[in-house]
Amino acid sequence: MGKCRWHLAWALAAALTLGSGGAHACAFHGYTPNPTLVDVLLATEQVALGQPVVGGAGQYKVVQTLAGPSLTEVEVPPGWRLTTPQADLVLLARDGAYGHWLPLAVMEDGFAHVLTQVMAQQSNWIYGDDGPRLRFFARLINDPNPQVRKLALEELDRVPYAALRAAPLGKVQRLPQDLASGDEELLPIRVLLAGLSKDRAYAEYLTAELDKAVGQDLPYLGAYAVALIELNGKAGVQRIFEEYLERDDLPESTQIRLVQALALQYRNGPRGTRRMIGDKMATHARRSPQLARLAREHFALGSRWRPPAADSTDEFVLER
Repeated sequence: MGKCRWHLAWALAAALTLGSGGAHACAFHGYTPNPTLVDVLLATEQVALGQPVVGGAGQYKVVQTLAGPSLTEVEVPPGWRLTTPQADLVLLARDGAYGHWLPLAVMEDGFAHVLTQVMAQQSNWIYGDDGPRLRFFARLINDPNPQVRKLALEELDRVPYAALRAAPLGKVQRLPQDLASGDEELLPIRVLLAGLSKDRAYAEYLTAELDKAVGQDLPYLGAYAVALIELNGKAGVQRIFEEYLERDDLPESTQIRLVQALALQYRNGPRGTRRMIGDKMATHARRSPQLARLAREHFALGSRWRPPAADSTDEFVLER
């Protein structure tokens, strides 16, 4: 999580235009995720809830100040103004101590209460570890408010996969419907949650979608592979090697995503799954210089390595 302070206008633009669909499963990809709405709130010094003033373009009457000095009215610059009914409650934040006020979101029932709790934790979440923040939003994945559920999923999507596996996640009630809808918004994190659910009912879906993703080299391929291994364990590993990585016609981009998924589960999966991934990768890398190179890059191995001995307790035996 970024503990520095961004330029709020940039962070807001990224959160609104990219955060919901541009970030592909940061829980298993090793990139810097786009800021979530919570990241934006934690990065600013003044936050308020306001209602549009009748006849006042960009003017808001402040209903509640969430951070910073108390206010009665604020104005939003023309390029950022929202068209909303007068009764709507809008979340507003100031870009720095003297910058413009910007509208972040229109509040639905219950959403303002959640964001009030977020602002109460601002200093703890900026300078502390991410565990309390993750646990807070893990409890909200089945909230009746869709705006809150979406925010909770965005927050789960930003954490490392190891933290996601360890999070106190309950059964995601709307997950089957969301996956079946074909809606790509937050699809990667939903796929990962299907694998972490341990619900065998998702096995057929994950297998079919991974086949489709490999066939079309889709951007969410890695999420399906990680989830299938999470759900099926050794059988998932076996399928990825036998059905995909043993093929000679697999594009390098597809190979990379599959190896990334295997490397992630090699670091985080149960011991039996990890050992099988190590054995399979070592065996196949001996036959394929391409896989050997990808293994060195994504498994962080030495420049030369060989399969483990039969009595070895290590998944990989390195040769220096």
